[in-house]
Amino acid sequence: MRNITALIIVSAISLSAAMADDDTYPVFSWDTVPVYIHVGKFSGPLTDEEISLIARTSDFVCLEKGHGIGTLGSTERGIAHDARRLKAANPRMKVLFYWNTFLNYPLYDACGEVRRNPDWLFRDSRGELIYKTGTLQQYNLLDAEFRAWWASVAGDAVKKYGCDGIFMDAVDQAKRTLWMTRGWGVGNEPKLTAAVIDMMRRAKTAMGDDALVIYNGARTNDATGRTTGLEYLPHADGATIEHFTAFRSQTPESVARDIAAIASAGRQGKIVIVKGWPDPDFTWLNSEKMRKPLDKLAEEARAKLAFSLACFLVAAEKNCYFCYSWGYRENHGSLVEYPDFHKRLGPPLGDAEKIGMVYTRQFKHTTVRVDVRLREASIQWR
Repeated sequence: MRNITALIIVSAISLSAAMADDDTYPVFSWDTVPVYIHVGKFSGPLTDEEISLIARTSDFVCLEKGHGIGTLGSTERGIAHDARRLKAANPRMKVLFYWNTFLNYPLYDACGEVRRNPDWLFRDSRGELIYKTGTLQQYNLLDAEFRAWWASVAGDAVKKYGCDGIFMDAVDQAKRTLWMTRGWGVGNEPKLTAAVIDMMRRAKTAMGDDALVIYNGARTNDATGRTTGLEYLPHADGATIEHFTAFRSQTPESVARDIAAIASAGRQGKIVIVKGWPDPDFTWLNSEKMRKPLDKLAEEARAKLAFSLACFLVAAEKNCYFCYSWGYRENHGSLVEYPDFHKRLGPPLGDAEKIGMVYTRQFKHTTVRVDVRLREASIQWR
């Protein structure tokens, strides 16, 4: 039995490694910081200058909900338009189509089908709609016809709109205690997990095996000390750690758990996207800070880059990517030049060394040290 178990483990590791080397994944390099860019622009398509910045900084991007809708009329048309331009500017570019698992954002042409199928919406025991906020509807994940339709839109993202896969947002939101109590019924969490996994599998079939399913995400909670969302990892090509060093994942213990999760997922051959933030108070939700001019915000973000970047670098394995901004729209720092992203990094010379809450790691051209308890970091570029 031990030999059989060992063979299964080795086979699984070999399969993950093979997956990471095929044409499905972005072309990975340690030459510079491996960067992923996540951005949406409501007003219209990206400018030529913005296309150029993305193309020279990264080979991997997601275009958000509502992208280009101001002039092109829908998310699908906006994403399709700029996916073509990004690939023309950088032939290695992989573009993800933002597609929410649970929230019915009315920004897509596809949303018309939801209006014609009211059973696809999340309701309470009396049949009343349960909204996320205001008028934002939520999907009934337990409806098999809904899941089939949802996956068909993922297929269109690749086959009609020229993307390379989907960014599957909010995979775990349906299992929040509030929604379990108000709608699904406490104790039905396994049914929702199974429904999401079914959506992943259906999407992969609709898109084709050479398309990506990346989900958001794995998340560590300061209060509970638990990391959630990892149960979906075997069924996807990769995951996002969205609140890295910020929000409810900012205690030293949470950062350490996220560092361990990044390294573990990377060693399984999965893509890992790590969303770093300038600091826990520097987000698009801070209305007072957002009153500052964009150039001042960009200057501050550059000055505060080292901590979250260093935390990423001590964890990173092949196919791990760093995403840095203070939000998700074009004026939230995704389209800012960060000189450190263009400095020579080189492959890691080994795993990070950890003493207490201090990590150090050597790369061919770089030395990284970070104290997650003091939130202090140094990156020495050589």
